[in-house]
Amino acid sequence: FFFGSTVYPTMTIIQDPKTHKPRDMGAIRHAYQSRDPEATKIAHETSPLLHGNQEGHAGLGSTFVKSIVFGGLDGILTTFAIVSAAVGASDKIDTASVLIFGFANLFADGFAMGFGEYTSSRAEMDFAKAERERERWELESHPEGEKKEMVDLYVSKGVSREDATLVMETLMKYPEVYLDLMMVDELGILPDDGDASGPTKQGVMMFASFVTFGAVPLLAYIPNETPWVAFMISCVLTTLCLGVLGGLKGHLSQTHSITAGIQMVINGCFAASVSYFVSYAISHALPVQPEVAHGSHHRSMAFVS
Repeated sequence: FFFGSTVYPTMTIIQDPKTHKPRDMGAIRHAYQSRDPEATKIAHETSPLLHGNQEGHAGLGSTFVKSIVFGGLDGILTTFAIVSAAVGASDKIDTASVLIFGFANLFADGFAMGFGEYTSSRAEMDFAKAERERERWELESHPEGEKKEMVDLYVSKGVSREDATLVMETLMKYPEVYLDLMMVDELGILPDDGDASGPTKQGVMMFASFVTFGAVPLLAYIPNETPWVAFMISCVLTTLCLGVLGGLKGHLSQTHSITAGIQMVINGCFAASVSYFVSYAISHALPVQPEVAHGSHHRSMAFVS
């Protein structure tokens, strides 16, 4: 991640700058999952690591996993909540109205989510850069004070003062490395990976995931099926999609895919049920029941997204 590794969902390829021999991170992770010391020894020794020991734990998948999962989950639930609310409010709702309101809301919310992700990622990046420049200035202006801070920090973690002093004095010969260490240990901020387009990529990924997954509950209404048939098909498609999204989350975060999929489905079912029953209760509490006028240019629909 920090040194230009090429990452795939099940494999990370890292090349040594001299030998150009690849390392398969999939083999390393498999060795860990099977708790096989011999396998992990072979995986680490058969192909050299870039820069010595960077294993690329955070690859492309983990970089965008938040945008993919949060965007996709929010897209599905937001759209399906509208569908559920429409059906709960009136059994006379027509498929055209569901599609119009559903897709309008989908793209509006998708843009808002994508832009929000961009601005938050940009703010994080700008903050990290500002803090790094501050730490750089302090290191140049008062190196002994910065060394003492780091020594005291490691002593508090159980490292002897002598060893901590030796380590800090050695690392201070390499200012950029020392700054990275201070950013993580002192401030709890991961070093900037140098990708200026990162926030834009995060925003685009969030928008794409939101719209792609969010369109699934509406697909059942495109063939213009009867409202209840379309709703039942929409429920099935949404459930399957939530399971896939949960499995993807589990795969990218290296947790149990089936468990993650089930959690997503339960979450989605609960959210949709709340939307349906709240809409049903409110619509039946109103003095005028929601209805849809067919065969005219005037269409009314009483549900709120």
